[in-house]
This record gives sequence, C-alpha cells and structure tokens, in this order.
Amino acid sequence: MSEVFCGEIPVGCKQAFTRYLLGNRNAAEIPSWVIKRCPHYVSPEEIKRLWYEKNDVMKELFSEQGAHWENYRAINHLHHVRGFGSGKEGLGLFEIILEKSGQVVLEYVPFEPTLSSPYPLAMIDRLKQEWLEPPAAPSPHEGHVAVSSGSWAKGTMVFPLPPVGDFREEALDILVADLSTIGIGEDYFVVGFCYGGHELQGEIIRETDREMHQVVWYSPARKGWLDMYEMGEA
Repeated sequence: MSEVFCGEIPVGCKQAFTRYLLGNRNAAEIPSWVIKRCPHYVSPEEIKRLWYEKNDVMKELFSEQGAHWENYRAINHLHHVRGFGSGKEGLGLFEIILEKSGQVVLEYVPFEPTLSSPYPLAMIDRLKQEWLEPPAAPSPHEGHVAVSSGSWAKGTMVFPLPPVGDFREEALDILVADLSTIGIGEDYFVVGFCYGGHELQGEIIRETDREMHQVVWYSPARKGWLDMYEMGEA
C-alpha cells in the first residue's frame, strides 16, 4: 500500500531546508567520487529523516521564513493519492482475495497459480485495467515550489462489493494511473477498483513494515523533479 502527498511550500522554506541539509550532512560517509561529481550531495536517508522525523527542526526552519509547518502529511494541497504502489513493469506484487460469508471463494495472484493452493486461483492480469488520467504536473503559486513525499507498506485493504448477487469477473476493473508526473516512480499505480461502473471504497485493516518515499521537488524551469539538496531554479 502506498500514500502520496504532493503540495507546495514557500521557496524560502525549500532553500532553508537545503541549507540545513548541506550544513548538517555527514560528509565523511559520502564516497569521495560522489562529492567530486556532486559537491552538494546529501544521502536520501538524511533527507527523509529531516522531512519525516525532525518536526521540531522543520517547524523552526519554516518559522524563520514566516511560514507554518505541521507535518509531511499536511503537504497535500495539490494531490493526495492512496493505493498500491506497483512499479514500472506491470501491476506488481499484490493479491486480490474474494470472500463470501467469511470464506475465500477466489484468489487473484500475480504469478502462476500453484496446484497446492486450497483456493481457486486466477492470474491477476486477466482482470480489466482502466487507465485514469495522470495527475497534472504541478503548477505552484508564485513564490512556492511543489514537493512530493509519502510512504508505502505491506498490508491489507478491504473493498466491500455491492450486494448484487453472484460475483461477475467482467464487472471488476482495476483503476491504474501513472504517477511519474507528481514525482513518484510508479507508472502502474493502482488507485483502487470499480465494480459495475461504481468505484469501491477501501479501508486499511493492516499495515506493517512502513517505509518512506524519497522527497523530491519540482522545478518548472527544468521541467522535472529534483532531489531536495539541489537548489536549481524554481
């Protein structure tokens, strides 16, 4: 499961963030060839620790620029997407289990079904895919820059089907989107499911092993997403 937050912050806050990164990085742990090629390099883990974990530092950096910082989840003014991060070559590694009255009646898997399974199995890629319009590339307000971040984790979501009798496979659509426009390297991102033309509402019931997405910012001048240690031109 994955959750993506794309919003905007003042340019001054972005610059303060970068200055703090460069002033507090552990340069001794960075290979010399990396420093030679990119003198301002800061490791992704250091960037993530500041953005996701050091709220007191973030509040101070933003306050010095006359702005307010709550937490990374509040940076969702432009896009907030939740679903299944899948990857670049297909729908990825997740399973769909259909239950009726608490009993498993069918399971869709991303690999060849095994004969040893106690449940009826089918390949997940035989389900229909409905491609959604990708999110628009950010167009932040003057004096602001767009930033994308988020998290992904192992887990389980439940999508109740409407009470319409027996399940019809042809009525189930997987909703897929390309999120590369908002700085996330997922061009097969599953944002949910439709059944009979109606989008299903999901609920997270289990989540483990959460990890954080890399934090990136958008430069309209360079028409692309950059690492947070890069100043660039907004």
